[in-house]
Amino acid sequence: MPTLPQRFISLSVLALVTLITLSGCAPKANKVVQPLSPSSAAVEGDKGTTAPKTDSSQCMDNFTLLQKLNPSAYSKYNAQFDKIRNSYSYYQKHRDLLEKDPAELMSLTLKDKLNLICERVKSQTFIELSQRMKVISTI
Repeated sequence: MPTLPQRFISLSVLALVTLITLSGCAPKANKVVQPLSPSSAAVEGDKGTTAPKTDSSQCMDNFTLLQKLNPSAYSKYNAQFDKIRNSYSYYQKHRDLLEKDPAELMSLTLKDKLNLICERVKSQTFIELSQRMKVISTI
C-alpha cells in the first residue's frame, strides 16, 4: 500500500494531467489557421472568407486527416491522447484532495503534454502530405 506522500504525489500528477487536458481544449481567440485545401475563393485571391479555427479544432482536424493518411501513426498518437484523457479523468475525480500548487502543476503538465502531442500530429500530417505532393510535382 502506498504511503501518504506517494499517494499525494500520484494525486498531484493526475490533477495536473487532467487540468492540462481541459485547458488544452480552450480556444485561443486570436489565432487564424488556413485550411489544408483552399476553397476556390481563396485560390482566386479572396483571403477574408475563411473563419478562424481554434487550436483544439485544428488539432482534431489534423488528427482526423492523419487517420486517413497514415493509420499506424494515427494509432500511435491515439494511444498518447488516451493516456492524457485517462490522467485528466483521474485528476477530475481527485482534484478536491489536492492543494493549490500540486493541482496547478498537474494542470500545466497535462496542458504541455497535450500541446506536444498536437504538434507531433501536425508535424506527421505535414510529412504525409509532403510525400503525397512529391507524386504531384513529378507530373
